Amino acid sequence: MLHKITEKTLRNGLKLVYLNKPQAPIVATQVWYKVGSICERDGIRGISHVLEHMMFRGSDNYRSEQHAQMINEVGGNCNAFTTEDVTAYINSVPRDSLDLVLALEADRMDRLTLDPDLFETERKVIIEEYHTYLNNPVAKAVLEFREEFFRGHPYAISPLGTLNDLNSMTVEDLRQYYSNWYSPDNAVLVIVGDFDEDVIEDKVERIFGEKKQRNIEKRQLEFGDHLYAPANRMVHKVKFDVPILMVGYPAPPSSNKDAIALEILQMVVSGGESSRIHKEIVRKESLAVMAGGINNLLKRAGMSMFFAAFTPDIPVRKIEAALKMQINRIRNEGINAQEMEKVKNTVLTNHTFELYSAENICHRIGFSECIEGNYSLWVKRLNTLKNIDTGELTEIARNYWKNESCHVLYLKPEKTNLFLFAAGLFRRFFKRAFGRD
Repeated sequence: MLHKITEKTLRNGLKLVYLNKPQAPIVATQVWYKVGSICERDGIRGISHVLEHMMFRGSDNYRSEQHAQMINEVGGNCNAFTTEDVTAYINSVPRDSLDLVLALEADRMDRLTLDPDLFETERKVIIEEYHTYLNNPVAKAVLEFREEFFRGHPYAISPLGTLNDLNSMTVEDLRQYYSNWYSPDNAVLVIVGDFDEDVIEDKVERIFGEKKQRNIEKRQLEFGDHLYAPANRMVHKVKFDVPILMVGYPAPPSSNKDAIALEILQMVVSGGESSRIHKEIVRKESLAVMAGGINNLLKRAGMSMFFAAFTPDIPVRKIEAALKMQINRIRNEGINAQEMEKVKNTVLTNHTFELYSAENICHRIGFSECIEGNYSLWVKRLNTLKNIDTGELTEIARNYWKNESCHVLYLKPEKTNLFLFAAGLFRRFFKRAFGRD
């Protein structure tokens, strides 16, 4: 099925990528704009997310919230999200409503009204979201860890932005940002589902073809090779009963040839209960109550992170040593054939489930096109996986998971919970005495 994905670029630069999937009478439509927090500057940090909210607040032909209302009325759903690199608008509707969705998205591509009163209302909502997120001490510490990890790079500031900039931002700032970035040549339109593929290109051309490119020269971003900040150790006291340790390593951009290999390594080390750190640190050594990891591979840089939550009776140095021991084992010994087979089966299973949903396919195409550089990378992922050998994986682990470039964050509870301290001691005693979890 995926070999039938088709692409076309309109004269105004809008890229259309579509796949006919007639198994269910629905169609998923997503517009991905190549703009996110990485495009922001001091003074307007968080504006990409603010503009995402305002895209639902009225355009020349539709009043505030009418977009979502019209989608809901035909039995569909819509949403949006903002990341470091993209802002995407998501719609899923019955197949007969495709024209409606395209008309709505085309209208707000260049006809947003940006009403000052509605902006003030939305600003309060976004600032409340900001406070809610930062009231979580772990979330706040992670943001600070990220800021230190990416120090000197635009990724240091999350899409949430900064409170000062959210308070001082103006409607004129929004209008200028919208004019700079919301242009057809900076967007990818993805359509997946049950539609007439013989007329889809003409339909998109008719609805979007007259959109004008805007302010191209102002949208040039220049980034040199980012040198990560020196390895750093951070300790934060948090209102949290369970201590948590995080370690992070520099990782390549998502489009880098090593990205897939690093994902494989991450799955072996930290992917679920069959992973090495869960089997060794949680079950066998009984040092942590939970352990895991994630690769945050962005368009221009990345971070490979591992974490462990543990009871207060365990010294943090033991947890750090245990995590690094498993990572260093990969660096020194690589992975075995059984682990490689598990990864291949997991990826194949996930890929199969993705294909059931038009919305999932739409998202994967949009992500690969805008973040990884080309949607075909997602299509070819299984073949790429088959061609990676374990020796290559070992070399990649050595290149990225270096002790000298490791950043460490220790989230230390402000007060020791004596119950958890005693429970931890009892758990480990019971484990040693009876050989059970």
